Amino acid sequence: MSTTAVVLGVGAVRESLEELGGYDEIVVLDTSVTELERLEREISDPRLDYLLGGLPVLPLPDASVDLLVGADPADPEVVRVLRPGGRVLPQL
Repeated sequence: MSTTAVVLGVGAVRESLEELGGYDEIVVLDTSVTELERLEREISDPRLDYLLGGLPVLPLPDASVDLLVGADPADPEVVRVLRPGGRVLPQL
């Protein structure tokens, strides 16, 4: 089974990409198209997927995330997208 990390915010992924080496897919969520496009030009990593969005509604399927960076673990939307045993970190 592949592993998925979600990082809220372009700035957070710039700071944490090296620490996410064990994940097969890294989804970057940001509310700015401009910032997502800039990140796509800056970082060439085939594991990265770019999505426009963020809290309070995450554009992700239920139970699809192993690690979520940059969120409150008590947020119901965070709980919805986490797989059983998934983790939430305020930041790396």
